[in-house]
Amino acid sequence: MTEPGTIDDLVADAKRVGESATPRLIRDWTAAGLLDAPTRRPAGKGHGSLPALYSPAQRELLVSLLHHRHRNGIRSLARIPVFVWMYWGESYVPLRQVRIALTTWLDDATTSQKVARQTAQELTAQLTHPQTTHTARIRLRDVLAQMAYTGGRDADLDQLEQAVRAVFEPGHGRVRRAVGHPEAALMSETMVHLLRARLTALTLLSDNAITDDDFRAARHAHLVTFAEYAAKHPTFAATTPEDQPGLYAPLNPELALAQCCGNLLTTLGLQAMHPDVADHIRRAPAPPTQPWP
Repeated sequence: MTEPGTIDDLVADAKRVGESATPRLIRDWTAAGLLDAPTRRPAGKGHGSLPALYSPAQRELLVSLLHHRHRNGIRSLARIPVFVWMYWGESYVPLRQVRIALTTWLDDATTSQKVARQTAQELTAQLTHPQTTHTARIRLRDVLAQMAYTGGRDADLDQLEQAVRAVFEPGHGRVRRAVGHPEAALMSETMVHLLRARLTALTLLSDNAITDDDFRAARHAHLVTFAEYAAKHPTFAATTPEDQPGLYAPLNPELALAQCCGNLLTTLGLQAMHPDVADHIRRAPAPPTQPWP
């Protein structure tokens, strides 16, 4: 699709690829940030307006959304425009749309107990130690689920750190456990710090304190650090512990899509917590190529 299209054209696009879409569905998805608002066209003084136009990129995005909607709800679909923006930029998805899509993802994330507990279970599985007790796992899962469910409001970070250490470092006392390659080791402090960054971003977003420049800087920082990690990934993967097979998961677009909103939140929080480091990364050149075709 190389030309802009009206809402009727988008309905026809869906039919052309064997899917169905109604004008109401398209408007609902636009309100949720899954699609960008179309460009209005005045018909001339006293003549009202012509049908608004969606860009060619948005027409392609609709097809992708329709392809994925059979296995995903609105929250999951909201990751797609964020993913496209993070890795391909604003010529495909504008930042104004990303803000709305991220809000859709967050709103559902803070009201879905099922999703919150699932997220907590996945993280607990990543942190677990062979000597971890069942009670410690349940406690960490409950703490993480409550944080995810409330969006981090009134989070007790000391309680979180204690719960993480009880799962990740049972019986280690003052000795800190590190798993994996020294340059990218998993440690309890690292996990707590990343969770703190995500909570910082959630607070700033709720206060409307994150600017467009902050979003663009976070995107740049993610691309720079992602490229550095990708270059070293084979070395890291070679040191994967047997009891942590997912520590250095393969780099692919499916995983990046699943993690894009969380990664964006974490990066926004980290650059707010560490402005000097963020400024250094901001001056680094952008990677010359996209990670995927």
